Amino acid sequence: MRDVTQIVAQLREELAGELRERVRRRLREQPADWLVDQLMALVLPPEEVSYAIPRQVPRGPEADAHAAVPLPEAHGCAPWNGEPLDPVTSPEAEGDRPARIRRLGLDATSLPGFTARYRSLRREVLEAEGYLLDPPPRGGALIAPAHRSPEAEALLREAKDVLHALLFCGPQDGVRLDRAAWASLTLAVPPSKAHAVAALLGPEARAEGSTFRVEFGELPGEPAHHADETAPARPGAAGLVAHALGAALCLINDLEINEPTLCGR
Repeated sequence: MRDVTQIVAQLREELAGELRERVRRRLREQPADWLVDQLMALVLPPEEVSYAIPRQVPRGPEADAHAAVPLPEAHGCAPWNGEPLDPVTSPEAEGDRPARIRRLGLDATSLPGFTARYRSLRREVLEAEGYLLDPPPRGGALIAPAHRSPEAEALLREAKDVLHALLFCGPQDGVRLDRAAWASLTLAVPPSKAHAVAALLGPEARAEGSTFRVEFGELPGEPAHHADETAPARPGAAGLVAHALGAALCLINDLEINEPTLCGR
């Protein structure tokens, strides 16, 4: 017999198609000029234009001011843990998320490792190690792909896979977590970045303007009400999923969303 989370997941999947079709019909009724203006405000806000092309900067005081910073290799091992990275240009990099999630092996034992690794990769580390290439300042425009190295793209993809798995996947998807309670995640971003969060959370999230709310299953115990970056994550600890979600969100923020903070509450 299916559990509650599987029933809810099936209903969300069934309703997602109806919601998309209703939105599509409503948008078709709007003036074309209005639609173009809305799309431009979402995908290319004015403050983002000045950062469309990254500048190469020296990485140390003794470096030649005109020398280009070499990009990290697209293949090989990630310098933070020595694990192999998939090439970002492979078909797998563009799709096949279910297979990637299964390979993550997410469970109560492995999850604290992901949380600790993501927390260690703060913005200053990402810039110092060459993952971020002259990105816009915090709170500015979204960080475009041109400002991320191939390794940063692979890291961002993995963090998004972990986020998706913890929010929407269960044992049938290779996510072996004994969830026993519901918790919620709420994110608020400026309107110019709402499209990026909407793409991150998918149609399952309830949106009010540029504030998004989505429910997820937590492990047994008192569920965490927000993602606490400082509390240690350990197997069996209450809020283990929330801690991992918070760490993944903060990493995604440092690599793409670019807000001063983006840790869910």
